[in-house]
Amino acid sequence: MKKILSVLLALVLGCLVLTGCQKTVESIPSTDDKTEIENPYDMFKFTQYATDGVKNEETAVILFEHANSTFTTYQVAYISCTCRDASANMYSVLYIELLNNKDKAEDAAIRSISFADGKGLFGDEDQAAHEFSEEYFDEMYLQNLVGKTKADYDAWEGYGKEVEGVDAVTGATVTISNVDSVIKSLFEYHADKYYEGK
Repeated sequence: MKKILSVLLALVLGCLVLTGCQKTVESIPSTDDKTEIENPYDMFKFTQYATDGVKNEETAVILFEHANSTFTTYQVAYISCTCRDASANMYSVLYIELLNNKDKAEDAAIRSISFADGKGLFGDEDQAAHEFSEEYFDEMYLQNLVGKTKADYDAWEGYGKEVEGVDAVTGATVTISNVDSVIKSLFEYHADKYYEGK
């Protein structure tokens, strides 16, 4: 009799354990279930240039956007170059302020711009290859873009060309062309958002 009770108890416990395991297994989400996560970032397309002006369409991501009554501050992440080894192709984060208080979108201008000062990130290859430092690039190129307008970028001719009145850093054609391309597309985004109906 004890044997029969022991066997029955073992069967009941076994059923309970298996039932518990079954519920646990069923409660684990299937790998086929894909949870949709809403993208919190605005994005825009830009023409990304590789060596010799080969064009690709890439997506820039607006990591930060804050508008006040006179200008909008952006942090924009984009791939610097796809023509080099992956270890050299980190994303750059461009910090830029664009005026939003002009009468026409074409007159909106760059108020401030940088990859440095903890506001941005210069994610390009080792600058020794071009014999210039990040600071030199910032001073000799980026700071010369302050005051340039959407109209200046609308007139920009693309790879290997300079925005009128700005001398490029020698040996950095891909880098500079991609900075200019991102800014040109950002001006379009900015105009659509802050100048619509003006």
